[in-house]
Amino acid sequence: MLHFFRLSQCKIVQTSAIHKHANNFRQIRDLQLSVSQPFGEAVQCVVQALGAIGVAFYSSWNLTLVVICSVPIIYLLMTYLSKLLSKRAHEQSDKLQQALKYATNAIRNIETVKCFNGERFEVQRYTGAIGLAGSLYKRQANIRSLQLGAMQFFTLSMFVQGFWYGSSLVVSGQENAGQVLTTIWAALLAVSAVTEFLPQFIVLQKGRVAGARLRELLDHIPGSDSLMETGGHERPPHCAGEIVFENVSCTPSL
Repeated sequence: MLHFFRLSQCKIVQTSAIHKHANNFRQIRDLQLSVSQPFGEAVQCVVQALGAIGVAFYSSWNLTLVVICSVPIIYLLMTYLSKLLSKRAHEQSDKLQQALKYATNAIRNIETVKCFNGERFEVQRYTGAIGLAGSLYKRQANIRSLQLGAMQFFTLSMFVQGFWYGSSLVVSGQENAGQVLTTIWAALLAVSAVTEFLPQFIVLQKGRVAGARLRELLDHIPGSDSLMETGGHERPPHCAGEIVFENVSCTPSL
């Protein structure tokens, strides 16, 4: 809502700057999608993970530490893949913006394009930009598949090392079978909560990129001056001179 309000209050001289962000409505859509269902699922997964890890530590803290000992490795790997994913998302947004600019210019100047027989050239430019954007999206999909595969691998490894160490605790009499099962399944439930969130991570990442672009657009639009000019709140205290009407005739309307 703030975005549309600020755009409606901007000056005419800023029209060229706004045309540089011609894909802002697509970015608004990406931001809306990211803060709706994916954001709700993210909050749900965080609450589920915290609750499950609390139950696991309460049941058996030493077994929980063994089960989640590979979490730092997962964190480093996911951080690296997330940086790659963010970079590819920014590049894809730039290519889509470039393709939209080509299409907008061609449609706006369609007479010039027809006069100079530039149909093939415009189609070639638009197709090239769309093709690059598609290849960048494929790279994002590959990175996301790597994230999912790594999480599945580490989840199975946690399952194996949990039962291996849990069986040794049961044999030594330090823990009973119920505590071991409760701890393992609670820890796995916490990890599965993170795994379920990963498919929605790319949507949140695109929303984050769109929000950054929209924020950059809003920062280039001054709010106080435009509101004062269009709202009529600024009035001079005194107006020097006079208003004179010359050669004016009035015809009453019946």
